[in-house]
Amino acid sequence: MATQAESARLWNAELAGVELFEARLFHHRFKKHFHEAYTIGFNEAGQGCCQHHGNCHVHSPGSFTLVNPGDVHTGQVASADNGWAFRNLYISLPLIEQTLMHLEWSGQGIPYFQAPVIWRPELRPLFYRLFKVLNHPPSAPLTQQTLLLEFLVQLFTVHTEQGLALRPVQSESRAVAQVRDYLEAHYAELVTIDHLATLVNLSPYYLIRCFRQQVGCPPHQYQRQWQLCQAKQALQTATPLSTIATDHGFYDQSHLNRVFKQTFGVTPGQYQKDNFVQYAAL
Repeated sequence: MATQAESARLWNAELAGVELFEARLFHHRFKKHFHEAYTIGFNEAGQGCCQHHGNCHVHSPGSFTLVNPGDVHTGQVASADNGWAFRNLYISLPLIEQTLMHLEWSGQGIPYFQAPVIWRPELRPLFYRLFKVLNHPPSAPLTQQTLLLEFLVQLFTVHTEQGLALRPVQSESRAVAQVRDYLEAHYAELVTIDHLATLVNLSPYYLIRCFRQQVGCPPHQYQRQWQLCQAKQALQTATPLSTIATDHGFYDQSHLNRVFKQTFGVTPGQYQKDNFVQYAAL
C-alpha cells in the first residue's frame, strides 16, 4: 500500500442474492449503519477497526469479518499509513434461508454469528475460490452453489449461537450412481444442485457429501472432468477449437484452454497437433 489511492467497488455477483465488495482505504470512515444481508469478509492487508455492540474490534490481516443482518456497526481505517484492504460477501436473507433448507437446518430462526472478527486461516483458500467463481462468467451454477454451501457450513457449524449439526452420511450408492449418469448425459449443460437433489430425493448438501465420499470429488468437479474428457476426444477431430469449447460446456475457447492445461499440462491446440510440452526433471 505504498500509494494512498483509495478504491472501492460494489457489484452483483453471478449468483442471485449475493453482492461483492472490495476496497482499499486510507481515510474513509463508515458511519453507523446496518445491512439487510449477512456480511462475510476477509481482511487482506493493513488494519481496520469497528464499533459493534458497544465494543471496539480490530480487523487485522488474515481475519474474517462476520456481521449479522440488522447489526449496527461502524468501520474505519486503523492507520492511514498502512490503510485497510478487504473483500466482503453480502448474502441476502432469502438466499440464506434457501441455503438452510439445503443444509437441513433444524435450529430456530436463522443463524446468528457470535463474534464480528474470527481467525480461520484454513478457510482463506475456500473464500478466495468462492469470491472468484461468484465474479467470473465461466463459473457454472453448480460450482457456485457448492462452494457457497461448503463455506457457509464451516461458519455456521462453529461460529453461530445454535451451531449446525450435519446428519451422518449413509450409503446412497443408487442415488450417487443416478447423479453420475445424469452428469455424464448432461455434461455440457448448466446443472444446479437443486435439480440433482430433486432427481434423487435427497437434500442438496447431503447429496454433495455422499457424492464426495463415494466418488472422491463433489458433483461440480465430476461434471468438469467429464467435460474435459469429452473435449479431449473431440480434439482428435478437425473441429475448430472454438466450437469444441462451446459444444462441451465451456464459456469460450480461452476458458477451455485454461482448464485443459491445468488438468493435462498442455493446451488443447498443443494436444491437437501432437506438440506436447516436455517438463524438465526437478
